[in-house]
Amino acid sequence: MRAWVVHEAGGPDALDLTEVPDPEPRDGWVSIDIRAFGLNRAEAVTRAGGSGDAVPFPRIIGIECVGVVTDGGGTDLVAGQRVAAAMGGMGRSHDGSYAEKTLLPRSNVFPIETDLDWATFGAIPETFLTAWGCIRVAGGMTGAERQAGERPDAARILMRPGASALGLAVAQIVTNAGGEVVGVTRSEHKRPALLDGGFTDVLVTSEPVADEVRRRWPDGATGAIDTVASDDSLADDRAALAAGGRICLAGSLAESYGTAAVGSVPGAFQRDDVDFFSSETLDAAIETPILQTIVDRVGDGTYAAGIDRVIPFDELVEAHEGMEANAFAGKVVVDLSG
Repeated sequence: MRAWVVHEAGGPDALDLTEVPDPEPRDGWVSIDIRAFGLNRAEAVTRAGGSGDAVPFPRIIGIECVGVVTDGGGTDLVAGQRVAAAMGGMGRSHDGSYAEKTLLPRSNVFPIETDLDWATFGAIPETFLTAWGCIRVAGGMTGAERQAGERPDAARILMRPGASALGLAVAQIVTNAGGEVVGVTRSEHKRPALLDGGFTDVLVTSEPVADEVRRRWPDGATGAIDTVASDDSLADDRAALAAGGRICLAGSLAESYGTAAVGSVPGAFQRDDVDFFSSETLDAAIETPILQTIVDRVGDGTYAAGIDRVIPFDELVEAHEGMEANAFAGKVVVDLSG
């Protein structure tokens, strides 16, 4: 099979398209023919060496995909089923999705019934499941609702930055439930896409936004979701929060945003108003009904997949260059279904 292999940490050109052996079937693991996969900022971080010893090279990176089961590995899944997969060591402790085929533990494979085209389906798993989890952490969804796959209560969420696939997913989930989401971006040309994508308002600035947020919501935001995760952004989030509001961190783009990274992540987490959502915790036994609900809502038009562009498998290096340049305002999906 063809796969993009990272032999050693580096820039986008560290991705090497090469022929590798097909993964061998294994008990408890599911063999999948990949039809599409979304790109994620975390993959660029890993490619550049930012995951340290947690990701040994050489490695086929990629933390999500959709496709068709070819061998269920003795699990309840059977050949021909449509599935999604996300995290659980995917592209990190074992090879991931930047390939034509993959082999993954059953716990991170989600059997999904859908007639969505592969590119649209491929845009959903990591982004929307992370959005669902972040909203819950930020105070917009109770644990019971998360288990049931029901809609979150109305919320007032500050999303930083807004111009991301995650931001667009958060905006749709919250506003569909009657809440509001204010997004932050540094790029004026991205504002129309964000407003069309479900944001209640968009603030175009690289400066603090707490005063603007409080002009819209005098009592403050009920929660903030922050993927910049710098000392400056955290202070601004906190100034924008209502009493009892919470901050959910989901990764860190501080370096690419030219700001100071969190001085002490453990120190940040010592505060009662800060928590972290990691899609490493995703488990098919819990999240499959939630993902099915999300996919169904994309299918009926309630949510949009938030795709910026769909690219062929051979253009992955150029897509990583675009991620590093913050060129996209939504999800980039690699389509192998043609």
